[in-house]
Amino acid sequence: MTAQTSRSQLLPHFVREIGLCFLLVCLLQHGLAHAQKAPTELDDAISRLGSGEVCPRSVVVIADAGAVQAIPALEEQFKRATDVDIKVSIASGLVKLKDRDSIYWNFLLEQATLAVDSNVPDSVYSESQGKMTSQSPELQAWADAHNVSMKTAWQYAKQDIPGKILPLATTGYPRGIPLLQRALQSHNYLIVAYAARGLAQIQDKQSIPLIMAAAQRAPTGYNSLIAESLIYFDDVRAQSAVDTYVPKEKAARLREERTRGRGVFGW
Repeated sequence: MTAQTSRSQLLPHFVREIGLCFLLVCLLQHGLAHAQKAPTELDDAISRLGSGEVCPRSVVVIADAGAVQAIPALEEQFKRATDVDIKVSIASGLVKLKDRDSIYWNFLLEQATLAVDSNVPDSVYSESQGKMTSQSPELQAWADAHNVSMKTAWQYAKQDIPGKILPLATTGYPRGIPLLQRALQSHNYLIVAYAARGLAQIQDKQSIPLIMAAAQRAPTGYNSLIAESLIYFDDVRAQSAVDTYVPKEKAARLREERTRGRGVFGW
């Protein structure tokens, strides 16, 4: 997409970009929706873990199945892992399995705090111009300040930085509420969307007005993505906000999927 792309051309591309980004990160961090229902996959994940082969999908399968017998192996792999993404995935899995050793929660909190405090601008929305753009001056300034290319800055803004808050958000651990609420103020709207989903996962109803305010200030496209989290609150205010920001057909489909057991993160 060139700098001359018109706003009318950019909006559909922008919405597809958001959806694709969210889908790819969810697939990476959390696996397919029904992976935990396949016993053979769980056995395979535990076997791979025992042999020292660990990947985010295997951790998700183990955590979603509540396979507490894998906790010692996960703890060992956490010690050995040098890749930050792998360590974050393992830490998230251990917290989901209710391993309350503070080292795992603290690691998740540290990485998520880096995302919230990063001040990395949004990849497609310019605050100063008040519109979507392929050449965000804020992101360019951030790239210059951090001595990285715009390509690298886009990667950080679209995936790397928002991806640091997602593992904490999916745990549903109430200790994350203060940071997730603070993340709603971010100028990177993917961070805001993930934080909103994390608060919905926790079912913190006190955060409903904060999520509503975040959706209200977000630009077109993002406001719908943020407001989707409100579908998972049995609250009149939340549902009214959904009807305000989420397209009617999409809201109806998401509500139907919720009644069928689809969770806030898609599984």
